Amino acid sequence: MKTENSINRKSAERSRPLVLLSQVVLILSIAILLFACSSKVASDIPSDLITLKKIPSVEAFNFETYYTDSSIVRYFLKTPRLLIFDQEKSPYKEFPDGFHLQQFDNHKKIISELSANYGKNFEIEQKWLATGNVVMVNVKGDTLRTEELIYLIKEDKIYSEKFVNIKQGDQDINGTGGFESDSQMKKWAFKKTSGHIYVIEK
Repeated sequence: MKTENSINRKSAERSRPLVLLSQVVLILSIAILLFACSSKVASDIPSDLITLKKIPSVEAFNFETYYTDSSIVRYFLKTPRLLIFDQEKSPYKEFPDGFHLQQFDNHKKIISELSANYGKNFEIEQKWLATGNVVMVNVKGDTLRTEELIYLIKEDKIYSEKFVNIKQGDQDINGTGGFESDSQMKKWAFKKTSGHIYVIEK
């Protein structure tokens, strides 16, 4: 019995290093596998998903409001969805589902209307950005269509570097870029134009 126990003990002592070695190899293999998988997953994730997206301080649906200046109503805004980011260095309002903006004169008469699929209003700069199926109509019915339009409130100026189409009565004018005008489209100009203009002969 003593001989048999001593043999078993010696076999166990000999096999112990092998067991320990196999455990170490197993642990190292798992660690390498996990590291490789985590690296691959991180590299496969788009950067825009990793970056933390800004969270608005206010979110509103079916929002409507009037903007006044010196107690005079100047604008009426209507949007399906409003996001307010007032904690940014340059605070702004975002309209991810589009908006419709009406401008009034001193007698509360609509003098222009602006609509788009997406928009931003920068408060400090007093600037509007409209993109996607942008349509602007003045009191005469002149209609502007483009994919991007910027409105500077202080300067009473709208402009675009995109393709712009203007229908003014029988005139149909296209501009490939460099459009500028006042907010009511009374005076506007193109750097490059094409289209049909009908002139009445006297």
